[in-house]
Amino acid sequence: MTTTGPMSNIPVYDPNVAATAASSSTGTSETDQTQNFLKLLIAQIKNQDPMAPMDASTMTAQMSQLNMVTSMSNMNTSMTAMLNQMQSVNFMNQAALIGHSPVVAGNGIAFDGASEVILGANSANPLTSVMATITDASGNVINSTSLGNIVAGMKNFAWDGVDADGNRVAAGSYSISISGTNAAGATESPTVYVASPVAAVSKGTNGDSLLTLVDGRQINASTVQQWIS
Repeated sequence: MTTTGPMSNIPVYDPNVAATAASSSTGTSETDQTQNFLKLLIAQIKNQDPMAPMDASTMTAQMSQLNMVTSMSNMNTSMTAMLNQMQSVNFMNQAALIGHSPVVAGNGIAFDGASEVILGANSANPLTSVMATITDASGNVINSTSLGNIVAGMKNFAWDGVDADGNRVAAGSYSISISGTNAAGATESPTVYVASPVAAVSKGTNGDSLLTLVDGRQINASTVQQWIS
Protein backbone atom coordinates (compact mmCIF):
# COMPACT_ATOMS: atom_id res chain seq x y z
CA MET A 1 0.00 0.00 0.00
CA THR A 2 1.31 3.45 -0.83
CA THR A 3 0.62 6.91 0.45
CA THR A 4 1.51 10.30 -1.03
CA GLY A 5 4.86 11.69 0.10
CA PRO A 6 5.46 15.32 1.09
CA MET A 7 7.54 16.05 -2.04
CA SER A 8 6.04 16.25 -5.53
CA ASN A 9 3.21 13.91 -4.59
CA ILE A 10 5.54 10.91 -4.95
CA PRO A 11 3.86 7.69 -3.72
CA VAL A 12 5.80 5.97 -0.94
CA TYR A 13 5.19 2.61 0.71
CA ASP A 14 3.73 2.73 4.22
CA PRO A 15 3.59 -0.71 5.93
CA ASN A 16 1.14 0.54 8.57
CA VAL A 17 -1.35 1.64 5.94
CA ALA A 18 -0.83 -1.64 4.07
CA ALA A 19 -1.54 -3.66 7.21
CA THR A 20 -4.71 -1.65 7.90
CA ALA A 21 -5.97 -2.11 4.34
CA ALA A 22 -5.29 -5.83 4.46
CA SER A 23 -7.13 -6.27 7.74
CA SER A 24 -10.18 -4.39 6.43
CA SER A 25 -10.83 -6.98 3.72
CA THR A 26 -13.07 -9.80 4.86
CA GLY A 27 -12.45 -11.95 1.81
CA THR A 28 -16.18 -12.41 1.30
CA SER A 29 -16.78 -9.86 -1.43
CA GLU A 30 -17.26 -10.93 -5.03
CA THR A 31 -13.86 -9.50 -5.99
CA ASP A 32 -12.11 -11.28 -3.09
CA GLN A 33 -13.72 -14.59 -3.97
CA THR A 34 -12.68 -14.22 -7.60
CA GLN A 35 -9.10 -13.45 -6.60
CA ASN A 36 -9.02 -16.39 -4.20
CA PHE A 37 -10.32 -18.70 -6.93
CA LEU A 38 -7.65 -17.52 -9.37
CA LYS A 39 -4.92 -17.95 -6.74
CA LEU A 40 -6.04 -21.50 -6.07
CA LEU A 41 -6.19 -22.22 -9.79
CA ILE A 42 -2.66 -20.86 -10.35
CA ALA A 43 -1.37 -22.86 -7.38
CA GLN A 44 -3.00 -25.96 -8.81
CA ILE A 45 -1.31 -25.38 -12.17
CA LYS A 46 2.09 -24.74 -10.57
CA ASN A 47 1.93 -27.88 -8.46
CA GLN A 48 0.47 -30.25 -11.00
CA ASP A 49 2.26 -33.45 -11.85
CA PRO A 50 4.37 -32.82 -15.00
CA MET A 51 3.77 -36.40 -16.05
CA ALA A 52 0.01 -36.01 -15.69
CA PRO A 53 -0.85 -32.36 -16.28
CA MET A 54 -4.31 -31.04 -15.54
CA ASP A 55 -6.76 -31.52 -18.38
CA ALA A 56 -7.60 -28.25 -20.16
CA SER A 57 -11.29 -29.14 -20.05
CA THR A 58 -11.11 -29.24 -16.24
CA MET A 59 -9.69 -25.72 -16.14
CA THR A 60 -12.39 -24.55 -18.56
CA ALA A 61 -15.10 -26.13 -16.40
CA GLN A 62 -13.75 -24.40 -13.29
CA MET A 63 -13.66 -21.03 -15.06
CA SER A 64 -17.21 -21.61 -16.29
CA GLN A 65 -18.36 -22.33 -12.75
CA LEU A 66 -16.75 -19.10 -11.56
CA ASN A 67 -18.48 -17.12 -14.31
CA MET A 68 -21.80 -18.80 -13.51
CA VAL A 69 -21.55 -17.92 -9.81
CA THR A 70 -20.68 -14.32 -10.67
CA SER A 71 -23.59 -14.10 -13.12
CA MET A 72 -26.03 -15.49 -10.56
CA SER A 73 -24.82 -12.99 -7.99
CA ASN A 74 -25.31 -10.13 -10.44
CA MET A 75 -28.76 -11.45 -11.37
CA ASN A 76 -29.80 -11.64 -7.71
CA THR A 77 -28.70 -8.03 -7.22
CA SER A 78 -30.69 -6.94 -10.28
CA MET A 79 -33.79 -8.86 -9.19
CA THR A 80 -33.63 -7.33 -5.71
CA ALA A 81 -33.36 -3.84 -7.19
CA MET A 82 -36.28 -4.58 -9.53
CA LEU A 83 -38.43 -5.87 -6.66
CA ASN A 84 -37.70 -2.75 -4.58
CA GLN A 85 -38.64 -0.56 -7.53
CA MET A 86 -41.91 -2.44 -8.10
CA GLN A 87 -42.79 -2.15 -4.41
CA SER A 88 -42.13 1.61 -4.53
CA VAL A 89 -44.36 2.00 -7.59
CA ASN A 90 -47.09 -0.08 -5.93
CA PHE A 91 -46.82 2.05 -2.79
CA MET A 92 -47.27 5.25 -4.81
CA ASN A 93 -50.31 3.75 -6.54
CA GLN A 94 -51.82 2.75 -3.20
CA ALA A 95 -51.28 6.30 -1.87
CA ALA A 96 -53.74 7.51 -4.52
CA LEU A 97 -56.44 5.50 -2.70
CA ILE A 98 -56.57 7.91 0.25
CA GLY A 99 -60.17 9.04 0.61
CA HIS A 100 -61.57 6.00 -1.21
CA SER A 101 -63.43 3.28 0.69
CA PRO A 102 -62.56 -0.41 0.68
CA VAL A 103 -65.09 -2.94 1.92
CA VAL A 104 -63.29 -5.03 4.55
CA ALA A 105 -64.38 -8.05 6.58
CA GLY A 106 -65.49 -7.09 10.09
CA ASN A 107 -68.67 -6.41 12.02
CA GLY A 108 -67.66 -3.20 13.81
CA ILE A 109 -69.15 0.11 12.63
CA ALA A 110 -67.60 3.47 13.60
CA PHE A 111 -70.56 5.75 12.88
CA ASP A 112 -69.70 9.46 12.54
CA GLY A 113 -73.23 10.63 13.25
CA ALA A 114 -73.95 11.79 9.71
CA SER A 115 -72.71 9.65 6.81
CA GLU A 116 -74.37 6.40 5.76
CA VAL A 117 -72.27 3.27 6.11
CA ILE A 118 -71.86 0.86 3.19
CA LEU A 119 -72.05 -2.76 4.32
CA GLY A 120 -71.77 -6.14 2.69
CA ALA A 121 -72.76 -9.76 3.22
CA ASN A 122 -70.56 -12.36 1.56
CA SER A 123 -72.34 -15.70 1.59
CA ALA A 124 -70.92 -19.07 0.62
CA ASN A 125 -74.42 -20.37 -0.23
CA PRO A 126 -77.76 -18.93 -1.33
CA LEU A 127 -79.81 -17.85 1.71
CA THR A 128 -83.42 -16.95 2.33
CA SER A 129 -85.06 -14.66 4.91
CA VAL A 130 -81.78 -12.86 5.55
CA MET A 131 -81.85 -10.34 8.42
CA ALA A 132 -79.26 -7.68 9.31
CA THR A 133 -79.26 -6.45 12.92
CA ILE A 134 -77.51 -3.34 14.24
CA THR A 135 -76.61 -3.21 17.96
CA ASP A 136 -74.95 -0.53 20.08
CA ALA A 137 -71.88 -0.89 22.29
CA SER A 138 -74.07 -2.24 25.12
CA GLY A 139 -75.62 -4.93 22.93
CA ASN A 140 -79.00 -3.21 22.58
CA VAL A 141 -80.72 -3.72 19.22
CA ILE A 142 -80.86 -0.41 17.35
CA ASN A 143 -82.42 -1.50 14.09
CA SER A 144 -83.11 -4.59 12.01
CA THR A 145 -83.75 -4.86 8.30
CA SER A 146 -84.65 -7.65 5.93
CA LEU A 147 -82.28 -8.33 3.03
CA GLY A 148 -84.67 -10.87 1.54
CA ASN A 149 -83.10 -13.74 -0.36
CA ILE A 150 -79.46 -13.51 -1.41
CA VAL A 151 -77.35 -15.58 -3.77
CA ALA A 152 -73.85 -16.82 -3.07
CA GLY A 153 -71.28 -14.04 -3.19
CA MET A 154 -71.24 -10.40 -2.09
CA LYS A 155 -74.40 -8.36 -1.53
CA ASN A 156 -74.02 -4.69 -0.64
CA PHE A 157 -76.45 -2.55 1.31
CA ALA A 158 -76.29 0.60 3.46
CA TRP A 159 -77.22 1.74 6.95
CA ASP A 160 -78.26 5.38 7.09
CA GLY A 161 -77.59 5.69 10.81
CA VAL A 162 -81.18 5.63 12.04
CA ASP A 163 -82.85 3.43 14.64
CA ALA A 164 -86.05 1.43 14.35
CA ASP A 165 -88.10 4.60 15.01
CA GLY A 166 -86.42 6.52 12.22
CA ASN A 167 -84.31 8.69 14.54
CA ARG A 168 -80.65 9.27 13.78
CA VAL A 169 -78.42 7.68 16.39
CA ALA A 170 -75.44 9.38 18.02
CA ALA A 171 -71.93 8.98 16.72
CA GLY A 172 -70.18 5.98 18.24
CA SER A 173 -69.36 2.30 17.92
CA TYR A 174 -71.96 -0.14 16.67
CA SER A 175 -72.00 -3.75 15.52
CA ILE A 176 -73.83 -5.64 12.80
CA SER A 177 -74.78 -9.30 12.53
CA ILE A 178 -76.37 -11.05 9.55
CA SER A 179 -78.09 -14.44 9.37
CA GLY A 180 -80.33 -16.37 7.01
CA THR A 181 -81.58 -19.84 6.19
CA ASN A 182 -79.74 -22.15 3.80
CA ALA A 183 -81.17 -24.85 1.52
CA ALA A 184 -80.99 -27.42 4.35
CA GLY A 185 -83.15 -25.22 6.58
CA ALA A 186 -80.32 -24.40 8.96
CA THR A 187 -79.35 -20.91 10.10
CA GLU A 188 -76.22 -19.62 8.38
CA SER A 189 -74.31 -16.39 8.91
CA PRO A 190 -72.49 -14.87 5.93
CA THR A 191 -69.26 -12.94 6.42
CA VAL A 192 -69.99 -9.29 7.25
CA TYR A 193 -68.10 -6.48 5.49
CA VAL A 194 -67.90 -2.83 6.52
CA ALA A 195 -66.61 0.01 4.35
CA SER A 196 -64.49 2.88 5.63
CA PRO A 197 -62.43 5.55 3.82
CA VAL A 198 -58.63 5.26 3.72
CA ALA A 199 -56.97 7.85 5.94
CA ALA A 200 -53.30 6.94 5.39
CA VAL A 201 -51.04 4.51 3.54
CA SER A 202 -47.83 3.13 5.03
CA LYS A 203 -45.22 0.48 4.21
CA GLY A 204 -45.16 -2.83 6.02
CA THR A 205 -42.07 -4.75 7.10
CA ASN A 206 -42.15 -6.79 3.88
CA GLY A 207 -42.59 -3.77 1.64
CA ASP A 208 -46.34 -4.34 1.26
CA SER A 209 -48.83 -1.48 1.61
CA LEU A 210 -50.84 -1.04 4.82
CA LEU A 211 -54.06 0.98 4.74
CA THR A 212 -55.18 2.88 7.85
CA LEU A 213 -58.94 3.42 7.71
CA VAL A 214 -60.93 6.28 9.20
CA ASP A 215 -62.62 3.86 11.61
CA GLY A 216 -59.21 2.98 13.10
CA ARG A 217 -58.59 -0.36 11.42
CA GLN A 218 -55.25 -1.04 9.71
CA ILE A 219 -55.35 -3.64 6.96
CA ASN A 220 -53.07 -5.05 4.30
CA ALA A 221 -54.02 -3.73 0.86
CA SER A 222 -53.96 -7.28 -0.51
CA THR A 223 -56.89 -8.28 1.75
CA VAL A 224 -59.34 -5.80 0.22
CA GLN A 225 -62.17 -7.66 -1.52
CA GLN A 226 -64.10 -4.69 -2.92
CA TRP A 227 -63.82 -0.92 -3.46
CA ILE A 228 -67.01 1.16 -3.49
CA SER A 229 -65.65 4.66 -4.18
